[in-house]
Amino acid sequence: MKLEGGVRFAEHIRAIVSAGIPVMAHVGLLPQSVHAMGGFRVQGKGDSDAERILADARAVADAGAYAVVLEGIPSELGQRITEAIAIPTIGIGAGPRATVRSWSAMISWACTRT
Repeated sequence: MKLEGGVRFAEHIRAIVSAGIPVMAHVGLLPQSVHAMGGFRVQGKGDSDAERILADARAVADAGAYAVVLEGIPSELGQRITEAIAIPTIGIGAGPRATVRSWSAMISWACTRT
């Protein structure tokens, strides 16, 4: 199961994982909440927003998620998160330092380079 959200959903993740259901978490730009976030915009640009997203990633990792999607965040923040948590990170518009980058993000990047 993939679940968007961080600190607010950590207890839900813990309960789902305890029931034997693997959870992939998703932090940063949250597509299902995009309208509440002001549209498809990069998240975590400011210091307090970046710290909130880092706390979200730590919370979902501590709650038992097996991986976390980092979407629409600055490259430096993606690297900080990847270095700070023990689970794999999957970057979608989160810079080159995630454990894995999505193919669609790589294709988009390659298309803008030509």
